[in-house]
Amino acid sequence: MAVHLRTYWFLVRQLVKVEIQAEFRRSFLGLGWLIIAPLIAVAVWILLNGAGVIDPGATSMPYPAYVLLSTSIWGFFAEAYLRCGRLLESYGRLLINTPFPVETLLAQAVIVHLIRFVIPLGLNLIVLLVFRVRLTPTALLFPFALLPLLLLGCGLGLLITPLRIIATDISRVSDEGVRLLMYLTPIVYAPKVEVSFLANIISLKPLTYLVGFSRDLLTRDFF
Repeated sequence: MAVHLRTYWFLVRQLVKVEIQAEFRRSFLGLGWLIIAPLIAVAVWILLNGAGVIDPGATSMPYPAYVLLSTSIWGFFAEAYLRCGRLLESYGRLLINTPFPVETLLAQAVIVHLIRFVIPLGLNLIVLLVFRVRLTPTALLFPFALLPLLLLGCGLGLLITPLRIIATDISRVSDEGVRLLMYLTPIVYAPKVEVSFLANIISLKPLTYLVGFSRDLLTRDFF
């Protein structure tokens, strides 16, 4: 794989460039949507919380900062799943006409995904500072804590990508299942819930700990 990536590195860079430019070519705000979209999503949860529709419980930081950081970490996993899951769907014709290693497409998807995550991450850090959330030295380990989420998202996506061509119903069920998992993970509410069966589901899900540990690294001192 390393040999293939070194050989086709120029192609990887060109694919990344084309992907970024194509995504925001017809947008007046361009990369600004990477900031606007999460803010709109967070505003919905803040309004629901303020109206008493949801009770998130006791969170470790002010709720706006908590939900923005949590949804960003969740989005890091979900976006990795979607990007890797649509590789054949997006580049299948290119692979047929111009054969090259699939690792090239995987590298392109991961690089674009990381570029798209850097801007919202900067927004998260600003919001944490605005709400006077103290960043601990363990925050330096935050990028490494995201690696399991990246590998899990890419792995699930690669398992699903051939099914998008030969069995679309299964891929749709998988996509909806990933969306459902967000509501079964402490993203917009605290990890401790009073509903017993929901608490059991949350405690058994690996994503609960992968997301929670990544979130805590920024705000808790483990040493």
